[in-house]
Amino acid sequence: MAPGKVLLCSLLLLLLEQGLSRGSRAWGAPVVEEEPQGTLRPQLGARLRRALAGPCQLWSLPLPVAELGLGYASEETVIFRYCAGSCPRGARTQHGLTLARLRGQGRAHGGPCCRPTRYADVAFLDDRHRWQRVPQLSAAACSCGS
Repeated sequence: MAPGKVLLCSLLLLLLEQGLSRGSRAWGAPVVEEEPQGTLRPQLGARLRRALAGPCQLWSLPLPVAELGLGYASEETVIFRYCAGSCPRGARTQHGLTLARLRGQGRAHGGPCCRPTRYADVAFLDDRHRWQRVPQLSAAACSCGS
């Protein structure tokens, strides 16, 4: 796995761990194309319950820059987007067919993963009034893959 993907996965796991201790508001909300960027719809608690059971989709979470864990000093809040949800176990590739067979035999574990297929840069103003641009910080599109 590429170092960037490992870093992103680690960041997402950290966010999930922190979110479990903060309650439902830490999970954010699914991204809906019709809404302006950065707006959240009501009933976040209900979304939390559906997040893992629902289909793979893009979610957004308002996050203070300091909580990104990347060492930036800023009072700004950015919209961090990530992928979450379930993926069907249907095999669409040769790899998927083989993996499904091995899982059926108990020789392999796991299944298709909900993951970013495209990323977006995020920019913010730091405490020294300089623009900082973090490349490929947020997910821009999600898909299932095995």
